[in-house]
Amino acid sequence: MPEKRKYKRFLIEGMDVQCKILFVTEVKLINMGFGGAAVSLAKRLNMGERYTLRIESEDNAISLKGVVVWERITPYTQEIHGMEFPIYESGISFDDVLTAKGNDFVTFMRENISDEAIKTRLEGLRVNIIHPERSFILDDRESCQVKIISLGGMLLETKEKLGLEGRFPMDITFPEDTRPVRVLGRTAYCAEIPDKMPRRYDTGIEFIEIKTTDSKRLKEFIDILKAI
Repeated sequence: MPEKRKYKRFLIEGMDVQCKILFVTEVKLINMGFGGAAVSLAKRLNMGERYTLRIESEDNAISLKGVVVWERITPYTQEIHGMEFPIYESGISFDDVLTAKGNDFVTFMRENISDEAIKTRLEGLRVNIIHPERSFILDDRESCQVKIISLGGMLLETKEKLGLEGRFPMDITFPEDTRPVRVLGRTAYCAEIPDKMPRRYDTGIEFIEIKTTDSKRLKEFIDILKAI
């Protein structure tokens, strides 16, 4: 039977080609301050784990890394793709936000403000901000082995079952190359691997967006596999 695939696939299991999936979860900002933020989202964040909060507005964007320090479930739900998910509220403590000069400014203000109520809360002050165009959590803890690769996609072994048609930014890292290749991937296939514990899934990813420079590096790696 003739091969109908557009791109030739290469088995690379054991070659230590890794893929990091960047899970993107939309959040609503409850409040924000110098030291952290409170967010509302339809996903449970893990206490003590690090995440990146990215906030985008019309004129600028900011990414802030931090640790989840508290979490609670609310009585509310959110419908996503026809399914109801509970709404969680989480508190994120930022790693580093203020510069040294900014810290000096806060210290000066705290020492010189006459209003005691504001003075005692200045450094930890949380305020409501104008609702940004988009705010979301980036979770990049999932690193997977790439088992098969081609110019058009790859087969991963994942710890989680990814929903079909889901779209995720992904970083692919080749052996002896610290610069990842960034792609936007679409979940085309996901099935549990039989008799494997803990559970693992064979997950087929289609590349739907890739920059020219990254596409060139991917092709260079594929050319090496062809030569082998």
